[in-house]
Amino acid sequence: MLGDADIQALDNHLGTVLRDNQQHHENLQTLLQQFYHLLDNYNRLKSDYEEEKEAREKYKKLARGQERNPFALVLVDGDGCLFKEHLVKAGAEGGVTAARLLSDSIKELLQDQLGSQADQCRIMVRIYSNILGLSKSLARAGLCGNEARSLSPFAASFTRSQDLFDYIDAGDKKEGADFKIREMFRLFVDNNQCKQIFFAGCHDTGYLSLLTPHRGKADRITLIKAASFHPEYDRLDLPVRELPAVFTSNAIPTFVGVNHVVPATRPICKHFQKGICRFGKDCTKLHVTSNQQFSKLSDDTPTQPASFAMKAREQNYYATFLPKMGPNSQGSIAINKDGERIDTYCPMPPQEEWEAYYRRAKRHKLCNKYHLGGECGNLSCDFDHSPIEPTCLNVMMFIMRQHLCPRGTGCRSTNCYLGHICQKDGCRGTKPCKFSRQAHLLDIQDVQWLTPIEHEDEYPVSEGSSESNSTTDPNNTFSYLMRDLIQT
Repeated sequence: MLGDADIQALDNHLGTVLRDNQQHHENLQTLLQQFYHLLDNYNRLKSDYEEEKEAREKYKKLARGQERNPFALVLVDGDGCLFKEHLVKAGAEGGVTAARLLSDSIKELLQDQLGSQADQCRIMVRIYSNILGLSKSLARAGLCGNEARSLSPFAASFTRSQDLFDYIDAGDKKEGADFKIREMFRLFVDNNQCKQIFFAGCHDTGYLSLLTPHRGKADRITLIKAASFHPEYDRLDLPVRELPAVFTSNAIPTFVGVNHVVPATRPICKHFQKGICRFGKDCTKLHVTSNQQFSKLSDDTPTQPASFAMKAREQNYYATFLPKMGPNSQGSIAINKDGERIDTYCPMPPQEEWEAYYRRAKRHKLCNKYHLGGECGNLSCDFDHSPIEPTCLNVMMFIMRQHLCPRGTGCRSTNCYLGHICQKDGCRGTKPCKFSRQAHLLDIQDVQWLTPIEHEDEYPVSEGSSESNSTTDPNNTFSYLMRDLIQT
């Protein structure tokens, strides 16, 4: 029989076994939980791996598809980047030749940049321009016919000659070509199939904001230098190339004065005409005002019978013989030996006066009747009557002298600020000039100064105060400017 000590020992031993068994059970449960947790993580990782693997396979297929059809995009602002003169003059045949030369030139550039890959790269060309307006400008320069849209045969042949070449009419709306070019650039600049964008619009600083975010990306963008390349584009750290066989380095001839033609080497600054050019005198574009128009007819174009032909008067002639502003002109009217009214000499204001005028008029349109005529009887006049600088007054006078007074040389009103004779340099009295033939031929030597006679019906025209409802209102300088601009 076991003693008490043995029984106690057995009891203790049994307790130990029970505790060890309990601990073993707990350890087994913990191990099982860890195993299930590890198995769950494994299943999730496996699922993620399968999804990633599937995504990578899709990406590889997409990448292989993109590499299958590589191309280069050529974007051209056709209103400022012009083809060589001999190509434009050749009309439809010139369009075919221009497309071939452009294709060959771009292939050479791609060969330098992409090496052996250039042979697999197709070329897509998009040229945007206002064909109607550009045709008129080219016609004045003698590069195409005088008919409307005379550039169309060239553009159509250019488009037909290559599968991916398009010469597109962006319409006559302001900034039409700019909008198209911007959207095309944004669409393809991050496209992997597009290996290079050749940008030909560096005459216009408006594209700087488009290209600045891509500064230094020489592997994606190349600038094409043509006429009037703006120096601001050199700061983009992008390669600049020329295509001398395709694009001309000269701009279309344009006017810098009323009816006075000079060969222009720069395009017209649109921002200056709005009064917002931030470059001022340092601007590389031409600063001309909106009322300085292209001549519709050359001097040797027969528009009238031989009996109507007359010798055009130059600006120096008016400066020499017309009376000047002075004591005699204060409250008096100059007449010639035939009793015809003649105006005082009104020269073309300098550029800084035009800039000052546009800055002022942009804030609030000025009232002609008040500032030029001395008074405005309209108590509800919408135009500005506040004091103005003499420079602005000079510009207002010059603008209004370009428009015919309804009474002509018989006018005797000292408050009349319209023109009674034509002072345009070299004007022959043909359209679009509104002055009569006599206004170009009369004797401009003053022989007498008369006391004015004011008329009750000072201006037999509309008193409308809005340029939208009256384009003949002499109280609205901008309406005259817009009318002349439309007529060109």
